Amino acid sequence: MKQTTQYACNYAVLRFLPYPETGEFVNLGVVVHCPALGFLGAELEGRKTRRVTNFFPELERTAFTDARRAIAAELWRLEKLVVAEKDTELGRRIFREFVRPRETVFRFGEIRTILTDDPTTVAETLFKQYVNRDFAQPKVYQETVMAQRFYDALREFRPDRIFHRGRLVGTEEYHVRIPITTGLLGANDTPLRAIKPLDLQRTEPTAVIEHGDAWIQRVRRLKAIERMPERFIFAVRHPDAGNCMDAAEKIVADLKAEGAMIIGADETENLVALAAD
Repeated sequence: MKQTTQYACNYAVLRFLPYPETGEFVNLGVVVHCPALGFLGAELEGRKTRRVTNFFPELERTAFTDARRAIAAELWRLEKLVVAEKDTELGRRIFREFVRPRETVFRFGEIRTILTDDPTTVAETLFKQYVNRDFAQPKVYQETVMAQRFYDALREFRPDRIFHRGRLVGTEEYHVRIPITTGLLGANDTPLRAIKPLDLQRTEPTAVIEHGDAWIQRVRRLKAIERMPERFIFAVRHPDAGNCMDAAEKIVADLKAEGAMIIGADETENLVALAAD
């Protein structure tokens, strides 16, 4: 299988905070830097103002739009500078200087890191998440939140280990994108540990079964092509009770029968032990 190159991208979310006294802010954009490629990119809300003026009705619209125009122009200038200079260290300094904490109406959140095989699309993807809240599939989004929480916990408690986000496992013909993987690559370039958050909290048993069946089938196919991780850990969020709980238990039983390991979504300590021993 052709190995997909993963790049570490640093990013920070741009916030509009006109009144520091309240601490209230609106996310307006994302700035991304990929040191390995010397890439600096950004995605800003450049047209809509209603989400800001509705949140801060006493704010003068022109004050916001003028300030937004200025920061957009500065970002555009820095993007062109990084591309023209092709200097990795310069790009890193520009990014960190631009997003450093300031006492202004536009402030950046903490610097975070994401792995991707295409840094040029990261800003757009994160913009949809942080600014547009583009959650077309809320339950899938819940699994994204779970994956981030697990990843943060693994990095905190096992800083000596390397954890990958969104790695493809399988062959060129059939592969599955796994939220978190770790461990030395085993046979056929397959990671030894894989972690998949599985949110089975649904309102109807059919929805539980359909979502769970999709992952049961993926596990079976990975086994069939001999690309099953040594430990495929599913961190399951169960329904509250009733028929949905019964359906979830059937999914869990089938996953175990295929060789997967099951833990609860809140068993962070157990997850760290299983994934990083």
